[in-house]
Amino acid sequence: MTNKGFTIIEVLVSLVILSMIAIVSSNILKSSLETEQETSLQLDSIKELNLASTIVRRDFRQIVNVSLKDYYGNNLYGTLISKVNSKSVIFNSNIKSISNEVSPIKRINYELTDNKLIRKQFFSSNPYSQDDFIQMELIKDIENLQFFFLYENSWHESWPISLITSKKIPTLIKIEFSKKNKEYSWIIDPNLTYALQN
Repeated sequence: MTNKGFTIIEVLVSLVILSMIAIVSSNILKSSLETEQETSLQLDSIKELNLASTIVRRDFRQIVNVSLKDYYGNNLYGTLISKVNSKSVIFNSNIKSISNEVSPIKRINYELTDNKLIRKQFFSSNPYSQDDFIQMELIKDIENLQFFFLYENSWHESWPISLITSKKIPTLIKIEFSKKNKEYSWIIDPNLTYALQN
């Protein structure tokens, strides 16, 4: 009776086959993990943009056409203010409050800081302190943020553009920015047609 076993060549061939299966399996696993991570990042980015869009649209659609004042109580030139290349916009919006004893009209300031779209909500429409706000970081890693304002069928890079428009809200507001080499453009209708009365 003879003992049958594996030859060294058969063992080596088996090891080569097993190592090839292990390499292929690890490559598939690595590729799956990378795809899952990339998909997760894209979903997080979509969630971030959707939430930011909802908040920005709500603020502009609830805009209130009342005079803005500086921190000393002096009237500012405009009820919505955005200077050329400032990458910011200031206005008042009707924000629901928990208490009926507090005015729902709050000053809102959107600005680009450190490649982030920041929303500042002040505790009143005309705050006496420039530090009297709560801050929310809406979008990270953005570039080239710019606000545009439609008036009489023309887009403008600042607001107000005249004494007449200093008492008005633009017909449309456009926000353009880029994030991770993708261009975005949001157009918002403030839905407010009246001019501020003295």
